[in-house]
Amino acid sequence: MGLKTFDIAAIILNLIHCAYTDNILSCNVTALHPCPGEHKICNESTGRCECLPEFTLVDDECEPSNSYLPPRHTTTAAVVTIFTLALVVCGLVLVIRKYNLIEYARQKINMRRNNDVMYEDVMIGQDDPPLTP
Repeated sequence: MGLKTFDIAAIILNLIHCAYTDNILSCNVTALHPCPGEHKICNESTGRCECLPEFTLVDDECEPSNSYLPPRHTTTAAVVTIFTLALVVCGLVLVIRKYNLIEYARQKINMRRNNDVMYEDVMIGQDDPPLTP
């Protein structure tokens, strides 16, 4: 008494159906909040949550169907990002000008390119003749 291929196929089809069903759990008409989210109502005949007539389902949320409004958080995030980048750039420019960092960097680069050794003429060691009084 093992599983037959028909039984295995039925189980696989049921699993696929459950995976792609939007509302697996039924809603309760008598509950205070039968459906999660806003602008949803519980349909008594099907037992599932549906959007109100003037709303459409978009990404598991009911949104107004007559007009498409961009999400506010996207616009806010863009404005905050641009403002933050402008402040950072202005701060960097002010610091670079105050401390004259461009000229400092140029001097350091030129010193490394020239390979000038400071104090070439100073001799350190025992090569000098002893001093006599």
